[in-house]
Amino acid sequence: METISQAMEYNQQGRILYGLDKNQEALRMYEKAREADPTCVETYLNMAELYIAGRDYEKAKDILKKVFFLEKNNGEALFHLGNIAYLEGDLDEARIQYRKALESDYRNPRVAYHLASLYLDMGDPGNALFYLDQVLREDPYHVGARLRKIEILITQEKYEEALRNADQLIERKPDTFEGYHYKFVTLLGLGRLDECRKVLEYAQHLFPRDLGFVYDQIKYYEHIEDYDAALALMDDRFRENPEDWRNIRKEKAKVLFARQDLDEAKALLEELEQEAHDDEMCYCLMQLYGGYGEYPKAVECCQRIIGHGEEGEYYFAALYHEAVGLEKMGEKAKAREKYQEAANRFRFACSQYPGDLILYLYRALCYRRLGDYDRALEMVEYLIAVSDDSMAEAYYVRGLIYESLHDMEKAEKDKKRGLSMSPMLASVLSEE
Repeated sequence: METISQAMEYNQQGRILYGLDKNQEALRMYEKAREADPTCVETYLNMAELYIAGRDYEKAKDILKKVFFLEKNNGEALFHLGNIAYLEGDLDEARIQYRKALESDYRNPRVAYHLASLYLDMGDPGNALFYLDQVLREDPYHVGARLRKIEILITQEKYEEALRNADQLIERKPDTFEGYHYKFVTLLGLGRLDECRKVLEYAQHLFPRDLGFVYDQIKYYEHIEDYDAALALMDDRFRENPEDWRNIRKEKAKVLFARQDLDEAKALLEELEQEAHDDEMCYCLMQLYGGYGEYPKAVECCQRIIGHGEEGEYYFAALYHEAVGLEKMGEKAKAREKYQEAANRFRFACSQYPGDLILYLYRALCYRRLGDYDRALEMVEYLIAVSDDSMAEAYYVRGLIYESLHDMEKAEKDKKRGLSMSPMLASVLSEE
């Protein structure tokens, strides 16, 4: 009994040192704990966590083997194995280990939270929401889970539900500024502008030094198309701080773009891109180059985004627009090759991120360019079905496909329907 007590004391001291980022000192305490009692499971779990934090995954796995020797289905050890697989990029293995941990006797909300994060990375917001709800049932005060749930709901444009969750967060954690930010975002999405403005004023009163709410005010001005007020606020609140000024210039470029100050927007975007590459800014610059007919520069922007290699909306958009730019330059054979490569990449990405509907839209656009109209129609029919007839882009692109098939009656009907749902589509898909 005395040796177990000594081992626990060493573990306690090690945890304190670990919390102070004194990992070597913590490891020495864990070693002492192991010497005091080689059968103490907590020692090995603590050591594994320390090795994972230090990215020494092989040592962590070896240590966890000792845990399983002592306790065959230790849930915390399974959770750590899931973390290792997650950090190593093996998402399927991470999911397996997290689910095993969840099904064990280990009762800790962080398992469900990590599973939710995993599903988000896998492009499956439905399962992510399921596990976030599980976390919140066990711990309604879990700020991280509540925030991630709101983020997903906003992405899905489920603003009413997102608003309810933002109100719950504010009620339970009134000093959490993100609650007010997300309430602002949801009210903006719902078009409830008077409430939106009042929330923003109250938040700025509570957090007067938080520039995040100044940024929200800029977004509010953009939403009501008061671009002069947005630009004036940027200059007034951000210009004096070099770091903040760099970040806000990205938003300024988008405001200039929206205000149709295209020359000024282009100059600012070129300046930002010369300083440091940013996928979003490079994509905006690509759009401007396309509008100016500077297709070689537009293609170069696409290649820069693709070369950056960070998969996301701008990466996938660049795959398609690179081919469009080459076609505009008259390089028909090379463009066709790029359309085919892009279609293949989108097909694979659809299996990786089944909830990302824009990938199916890009596939449809590629198949249309390649003359494979049956497959193009197959993609948009799927989008219309899965979105419950609410995806404007699907109708507009189906109109473009019918246009290529010279069925002008159907083409006009679908394009009109798409534009009635989203008037901006004509400019977004102007290269068509």
